[in-house]
Amino acid sequence: MSFPRLSLVAAVAAVVLPVAALAQTTLRLNWTASDGSVKTCVLASDATGVSLDPASGKLLANVTFGENCPSAAVTPPTPVRDPVITDGLDASELPNSSVTGATHTATWSADADSCSYADSTLPAAVAGWPTSGDVCSDAASCASAHTVPVVLPSTAGNYGFVLSCRRNGSTVVATSRRSVAVAVAPPPTTGCIAPAGLTRLDTAYVEFNYTVSNGRTTDATHFESIFGYSTAEAPLRTFPGTVNLNQRVFMPRNHYAALQFTVPRDLAQDTVGAFRFEETQPQTSPARMSMTISKSCGDFNPTATAPLTNACVLNNAAANGSLAWGYAPGNAALCQLQPGETYFLNVVHASLNAPLTTYCQGYCGNTIQNQKIGSQLWPGQ
Repeated sequence: MSFPRLSLVAAVAAVVLPVAALAQTTLRLNWTASDGSVKTCVLASDATGVSLDPASGKLLANVTFGENCPSAAVTPPTPVRDPVITDGLDASELPNSSVTGATHTATWSADADSCSYADSTLPAAVAGWPTSGDVCSDAASCASAHTVPVVLPSTAGNYGFVLSCRRNGSTVVATSRRSVAVAVAPPPTTGCIAPAGLTRLDTAYVEFNYTVSNGRTTDATHFESIFGYSTAEAPLRTFPGTVNLNQRVFMPRNHYAALQFTVPRDLAQDTVGAFRFEETQPQTSPARMSMTISKSCGDFNPTATAPLTNACVLNNAAANGSLAWGYAPGNAALCQLQPGETYFLNVVHASLNAPLTTYCQGYCGNTIQNQKIGSQLWPGQ
């Protein structure tokens, strides 16, 4: 028989007992059961009582076990494990930036007894992301893969998605967080006119100013998500976006981007800029890019449709080629944009004369610069 420790009563008795035996002594020994509860074992000595061995300092007694005594060697209780989120939220599921009405899919699983979204900070309720009650309430359901469609509401703002998981008996809370800057989506489109065989990007992996650590997966259907980005914390900027921002947009073979934007109604006259094909990358050899600004999504016609002009078309450009735009009436060298009107910046790594003959071997990752031209300040600059 082994016991984990003497109770305070027994310990004191060990100190004050004289060498002579004390007959018919009762000892109470506290011990911890395997379920974690503390029990008291009552021990009654026989007629010889309890004595102290002067040589070893040990208590000596022949005892009879009473109530709450263990029947075998006591095994210490198993320590409580802390909860762990085994598959957390990441940028490929909930991007750093998005637009109202967009739907994203989050997946997660946890080694825990319960999980909830209650610690999330949401400017408006998000369909698929309830902030009351548990979303799993036992180990088996928490461990299973949860696939959650997240529908962003019509309210813009910074949405903090938090998954919090707990385990019974542990004070540790495991968390996984994603912050999504949500901008108001421009008016819906009526469809794209790209040639069959080309696929529009819904989301894209983008590197901000060439920095891999700033890479993010974001909405690829709206201008603000790409060229209105500044940092993960800052709100997205509407057209014309962030001055001189370099964005490396990764496009798989035979895909294109069509970025919808609306020119502000109060855009100052003589506001001018350009989309410049800034650099090459080994995946594209020879490196070429075509861009159009059009009223239509996926418009890769080499000839612009009126009232836009061929200044709105950049066909099969090499590095440093650019498509200049502006609200500068009378300047025929610019793709003239009108305040309050909605357009698309269409981008493909192919000639407009052969849009299905892509230059991408597996994907293209070339950089486009949102270049400021002229002296007129851009909004928010």
